[in-house]
Amino acid sequence: MTDTMNKNAPLGGGQKIILVALLGAILAMFVGSFLYRMQGKGLVVEVRQERGGMGEAMGGKGGPMGMMGVDMDQLREQMRKMQENPNDVKNLLELSNTFMMMQAWDKALEFVTMAAKAAPDDLNVHRAMGMVRFERKEYPEAKKSFDVVLKKEPDDVLAHYNMGILLKHYMQKPAEGDAHFRRVVQLNPKDQDVLKGAQEELAAPAAK
Repeated sequence: MTDTMNKNAPLGGGQKIILVALLGAILAMFVGSFLYRMQGKGLVVEVRQERGGMGEAMGGKGGPMGMMGVDMDQLREQMRKMQENPNDVKNLLELSNTFMMMQAWDKALEFVTMAAKAAPDDLNVHRAMGMVRFERKEYPEAKKSFDVVLKKEPDDVLAHYNMGILLKHYMQKPAEGDAHFRRVVQLNPKDQDVLKGAQEELAAPAAK
């Protein structure tokens, strides 16, 4: 994970990112709808996947597991699909997410950029772009992606939470960040971890 670039960000900010990949069928190793979190504060993106299962993700059934638990057979299949149809947005997002898992941010950006060209209005693409730009410490660009999501879906809880983290801890705009956390609380999400995170941000003393 990336390291924080400013003294106001939480210690080990990049390393504490909540890696929860993309809405829709993006992370092909997981099933259902859930939030996978690493310790500490960071961005949150929901994962929803229709095929595969936890056993495959943990190295059970499925192909040989490579770097960061990535199914290398699956990666090769994704690359084959991309060569056959370079405008398959779903597959491009899966590829981007796979390289995000490997912390290969340049490759992740390459594929999410291809997806953006193929489907510039797809909000899943903008969510993915926000994550990749964040990990590359391109914070203004990450903000632009989350702005697009919130413009079209103003009640998107996770986009508000992500924007709050981005503004408050990485762009030195705590008041603007807290406004997004207040919106999260107002929306009262079912995910109690997200709600609790927003409440803790609002209760935290202002940075000196």
